[in-house]
Amino acid sequence: MRTLLSERGQVVIPKKIRDSIHLNKGDELEIEVKGDSIVLKPLKRFKARKWQDYAGIGEGIVAAHLKDKKKEKADEDAYSR
Repeated sequence: MRTLLSERGQVVIPKKIRDSIHLNKGDELEIEVKGDSIVLKPLKRFKARKWQDYAGIGEGIVAAHLKDKKKEKADEDAYSR
């Protein structure tokens, strides 16, 4: 499968590939250079939908998640301006 590099250095990951590894808008990717290849690895994080999703997990994880959510909100607000 092929894709193009934009003028700004952006690459579109085809929908078929995104769907196969469950990538969604806003998911973070780790990028590595191996020789002359580029490797993208999704960084999966816990995403709570409701407060009950927090049951049984440690305070550190909750704090990290809340920090991530606050950053996501700030990023969304910055893009919507």
